[in-house]
Amino acid sequence: LSAEDRAQLEDLANQCITTNLEFCTKFNANKRRVDANRWKLLKEGEKLKVYSERSGVTTTAVTQGNEPTGSGLPMLLCVGTMEGKLDDLMFGVISENLETMRMKASYVEDFSGAAVLDDVVVPTEEKPFQSLVVKWMELDIPFRSTNLVKNRDYVYLEGTGYIRNDQNERIGYQLLHSVSFAQTHQLPNRVRGNMSFVGFWRQRGPNTMEMYATSVMDPVDNGFIRKLVVQNMASVLLSTLKYAYCGQMRKLMYMLDKNRRLGDFGKSDSACRLCFGFVCTACKISRKLSFADPDLLLSQRK
Repeated sequence: LSAEDRAQLEDLANQCITTNLEFCTKFNANKRRVDANRWKLLKEGEKLKVYSERSGVTTTAVTQGNEPTGSGLPMLLCVGTMEGKLDDLMFGVISENLETMRMKASYVEDFSGAAVLDDVVVPTEEKPFQSLVVKWMELDIPFRSTNLVKNRDYVYLEGTGYIRNDQNERIGYQLLHSVSFAQTHQLPNRVRGNMSFVGFWRQRGPNTMEMYATSVMDPVDNGFIRKLVVQNMASVLLSTLKYAYCGQMRKLMYMLDKNRRLGDFGKSDSACRLCFGFVCTACKISRKLSFADPDLLLSQRK
């Protein structure tokens, strides 16, 4: 990427985040009510719900610019609450390189293939969750093995970080927005799709977060495949429920790696591998952690 490219991508990301934060703020001010005349429930998981925009429905809120719209393209709205801490969630969200992308995918299972193409903004000690990266990903579509359906792939700009709203609340965000360059040509046996997703999270209780997210996509089809792509994207939105868990597991992996460098971290099944304390074999909770070797191949161990 040239310096001009990077500046334009930063401007694009800031515009997308600022515009959608205004929609999020208005949704919260409206007591987080979902208009059933405009939105149809598509999927739900735990306390999170995904709605699809009804076709041909125009409301006053849309015409006044108070709510986003897909303008004919499929649009999803994801709202609700989830358990966890905001910092854990953001640690699970950020994946600024291929190693962390694969690590995240092993817990979240949100894509089938991915690559990091270039970075625009990298995390720092002062802003560890701030990143802006150009990526590629592939999503598996049902019935792909029949050769009647081709997977969708995307070249996109991903941004993560924190922002403050009008009430000075700390809001975590994630942006995925399709971009195109001369070097990012279409790949064989895949259909290049376009999408724009922006998600926001804020802490509402000691272990409760609120989520607001919208996603617009171009499935490059108006029939049966369009429905498959929309359902697939709804599942991706629900996979955000695993973000905080992913962040927790990454912290555990960091602590294990640190203890391993200090020496033996406990080989007995009756000892905790972090604090070396005794644990009951009957009621202990085991977790599978993902590790990447120097060749970026993943393995999972308890």
